Amino acid sequence: MPKVPASKGKARVTSDSALKKSKAVSAKPKKGSAAPVQKTSVPRLIGGKVDVAQVLKACKALAAYTERRLSTKQNELPLGGHDSLGASKDTDNTVWMQITVKQLDTKRQVKPARIALAHPLLDHDASVCLLTKDPQREYKDLLMEKNITLVNRVVGVEKLKGKFRPFDARRQLVRDHDLFLADERIVPMLPKLCGSVFYKDRKFPIPVDLTKKKRLAETIERAVASTYYMQNKGSCSTIKVGFLHRHTPEELVENVAQALPAVVARIPGKWSNVQNIEIKTGKSAALPVWNCRLTEDQGDDVRWIADKSSEEHEPEAEAEAPTRKASTKPKTKRVRTDKA
Repeated sequence: MPKVPASKGKARVTSDSALKKSKAVSAKPKKGSAAPVQKTSVPRLIGGKVDVAQVLKACKALAAYTERRLSTKQNELPLGGHDSLGASKDTDNTVWMQITVKQLDTKRQVKPARIALAHPLLDHDASVCLLTKDPQREYKDLLMEKNITLVNRVVGVEKLKGKFRPFDARRQLVRDHDLFLADERIVPMLPKLCGSVFYKDRKFPIPVDLTKKKRLAETIERAVASTYYMQNKGSCSTIKVGFLHRHTPEELVENVAQALPAVVARIPGKWSNVQNIEIKTGKSAALPVWNCRLTEDQGDDVRWIADKSSEEHEPEAEAEAPTRKASTKPKTKRVRTDKA
């Protein structure tokens, strides 16, 4: 029987080990080629509740709807043309975040809360009006001295009582400007001086501190770049978060992500009092992005919480029901009398 050379046997053993090594090497990804990684779809949440992807879908849907609406809106244009009112004053372009609460707040808040945004609402082309105490000339000179160009018009209290007292004059003043700032010292007088025109168009004056003259420019810039939240008398409150002609859907999502936690922190009860959150424009349906659960369970995101004390007493009440029905006859008390 011919002998097998030792070299051949060794070669066979080494070939098997080399085959195993080659399989192990082939299993490892090469440096040049990226290995396929399985991505886990983890939703990003705003405030630990609202899904960012849902908000982005709503913003894109509003942008598409508004584009279709404006393209077919040829017969509803104002007399001055498509840009006569300005894009920022068109209700089709304004994007609102609407929050509905479960329980109303009994405390009426007159002063709006300032909410910072990632992308400012107004740019340098926006028209800003400043309401001041008399004399208004003093504040006009102060703005010129500080080289503040964001304010386009200054109106004093005397002008509000005289020139802008008629309804038409006040309505025209509201239409001419995008934002109204007011001296904090005249805020208590504003509801009577301004009337319902300012609040109906959601242009209530924003209080600013004009006494600190060194920081006046910074105060006005911060007021113009922010949005504002005021608790409504009813259950729904709206907060302006952007404009479709100035902000992309991604920028609107960033504004919502920054504004929503600040607004919820100012609601009594916070998330436990929030029923739903929606995104809308001035002339569109409200698109829901978050709703509280309707199940009867413990937690801060449910609408109704089960009352365990009533459930525990229900079987006892049912067991006692037949006995109570049987004893519906009024009992007469017998009095024993001794015979004489």
